[in-house]
Amino acid sequence: MAYPTATHHPFDDSSFVDGHHPLAALMIDKDPYATCLLLCHILVVLTYVASTLTGDLSQVDRLWSILPAMYAWICVVDERTALMACLSTLWSIRLTYNFYGRGGYGKWPRLWRGGEEDYRWGVLRSGTLGGRYWTLLTKRWILTAFNLIFVSLLQNYLLLYIASPSLLAWSMATTGGGGGIHDTNTTTRSSTTATISTITTTTTTTTLNVMDYIASLLFVISLLGETVADNQQRAFQNGKKEWTGTRRNNNTITAKRIDVTTTSHPFKEREYEDGFCQSGLFAIVRKPAYAFEQLVWMSYYLFSVAATADYYDRPNYDDGHHRRYYYWNWSMGGWVSLCILFQASGWLTERISMSKYPTYSSYRERVPLYVPGVYSFRRMIVGIAVEDCKKGK
Repeated sequence: MAYPTATHHPFDDSSFVDGHHPLAALMIDKDPYATCLLLCHILVVLTYVASTLTGDLSQVDRLWSILPAMYAWICVVDERTALMACLSTLWSIRLTYNFYGRGGYGKWPRLWRGGEEDYRWGVLRSGTLGGRYWTLLTKRWILTAFNLIFVSLLQNYLLLYIASPSLLAWSMATTGGGGGIHDTNTTTRSSTTATISTITTTTTTTTLNVMDYIASLLFVISLLGETVADNQQRAFQNGKKEWTGTRRNNNTITAKRIDVTTTSHPFKEREYEDGFCQSGLFAIVRKPAYAFEQLVWMSYYLFSVAATADYYDRPNYDDGHHRRYYYWNWSMGGWVSLCILFQASGWLTERISMSKYPTYSSYRERVPLYVPGVYSFRRMIVGIAVEDCKKGK
């Protein structure tokens, strides 16, 4: 299947070339790098203004599940970039639906108000965690600078950076890579604003390689794992609410216990008493959804590895015996930066959980945060995670 390349972008038509297309001003030289950067900077300004006016630091969170897929579609130029855009769209649909279900959008985007702010921002603003560093955001000027630099600027950059394998794959496909057939022709067209512009049109036939299939499989598995983790957490929270359903009687709140042995309540009573889920995937790692999210973008990075392999797998570069993969390239920084962010956010979430749940420290000792261990799998298979908690292990 042939796709147009950078110089024959899907937006390319005569009105675009001669400057009359409404997107011509945005698509700088029809280059997705320039287009994505321009879009990113516009969103930096919008999210900062919106969060300042509303006092809601979760404005960028409402774009988190949308922007990477949008950037990926801007880069579509061959089969690989189309596959990447489709997979990122699946991720986007799942995460957007999950965020919507938790009230993340509310009445948004009407004045960007009405959505539910991430509870962690409220904790940091109040300074209830104590300590020198955890109370910094109680100072207004620090909160303003933090909102501008970290929340609005760096997180928007990160959303572009994690999608950057699509940009690199676009580059490889439009500079003679793609491992396929390339037909090049040059045409000259007149413009109303310039005398003559020369446009080179290249048609590329891309053959997906083994690394593409590995990346796709790992991406889908990670996406399914993330979905299972979110569903388990949702089921636990719903069960806990029913188990601890309260009623007011003489100004006293009493607990209404239910039969947790029924199939509709698969969690053990001890979990409800502790207040947090410890079974299923949560018996393997404490934050399974976050762990799978990091795997999603690691697998997405592998597409850039596949793209560079196709670029160098040509007569001038190939040793004639096997395909060479170049496992390191600049787009890896997006996935690595995301992992660093999850380490920081996981640290904050853990501190909040320990302040809310007395037995959480014991859970931390038994179960790792993101990377599973042998004993974590054993606890899940044998089903003794909650029993260990009862014994105080």
